[in-house]
Amino acid sequence: MTDTVLPGILPTLASVEASALALRSILSPTPLRHSEALSALVGTPVWLKLECEQVTGSFKVRGAYTVLHRMSPSDRARGVVASSAGNHGLGVAWAAHHFGAPATLYVPEHAPQVKKDGIAALGTTVNDSADDYDHAMVLAKAHAEREGIPFINPCLGEDLLAGQGTVALEILAECPTVQHLYVCVGGGGLLGGVGAVMRRVAPAVHIVGAQSVRTAAMARSVAAGHVVEIASERTLADGLAGQIDDDALAIGQACLDDITTLSEDEIGEAIVWLHQHEGLRVEGAGAVTVAALLQAARTDRAPHTGPIVAIVSGRNIDAERHAALLSEWSPSLDER
Repeated sequence: MTDTVLPGILPTLASVEASALALRSILSPTPLRHSEALSALVGTPVWLKLECEQVTGSFKVRGAYTVLHRMSPSDRARGVVASSAGNHGLGVAWAAHHFGAPATLYVPEHAPQVKKDGIAALGTTVNDSADDYDHAMVLAKAHAEREGIPFINPCLGEDLLAGQGTVALEILAECPTVQHLYVCVGGGGLLGGVGAVMRRVAPAVHIVGAQSVRTAAMARSVAAGHVVEIASERTLADGLAGQIDDDALAIGQACLDDITTLSEDEIGEAIVWLHQHEGLRVEGAGAVTVAALLQAARTDRAPHTGPIVAIVSGRNIDAERHAALLSEWSPSLDER
């Protein structure tokens, strides 16, 4: 990939590096942890990039901060609006609080309460009247047009993707020999950011996307070669919900080598596995990469060479939901 590929969609390497420099003064790099248990199951070294330990509980704050940082003070003063399944909202809320900018977030009514409460606690107005994620985006865009203020897309925009791409810079700094990278995929924001870096700096790295069967807009669209609309279904991977557009599909086509879809049971199992074996509390959208590796290990389709890095992208799951999953899955996992 060169900087002429997907102009106006993917950030340049220089833009990602500039974002990393700006973020360095306010956010510490997240841990890259070797997973002995997962390495043993897969048969090759596996490392977990713990974006679930980010300040807002997910990688989304990287892109949100970069967008607001690059705005003019006058634009920030007018305020921003965004739509989100929750984690982008937390990122925007955190960045807006940092800069003293007013912000409004539209989220689905069924978004995890922990996410809605976290956004509100940072001083951002939360509107949860939308039926689903896509409806929330419609409402947010209408608000932005009505008020004449910037709309911060949760998955697209060169500045946003530059921030998300800083995850890849940190991975390469600590694991320069990575051969396979597993990425959580929803609308393509994280994929576009890390893909923009990997395709330029480490083009031999095999990038595997992971998403739930119920959020498989990217998987279905890449397979079809055109955007495929999916039904809106409740899922443990709520952070990956929603449709994609032509720009997101272009990101998938440029940055993915493969993509895996996981059932709700497989995602629930991965959430519990991460708690039991790594001591991590992880939401469904963050656990899909580990779910993909567990699935691959069971079916003897895991990569035979490593290192493998799996991005664990978020921790924001309601406590009651997490406890219910632990109760449901723990006995069956203990029997293995």
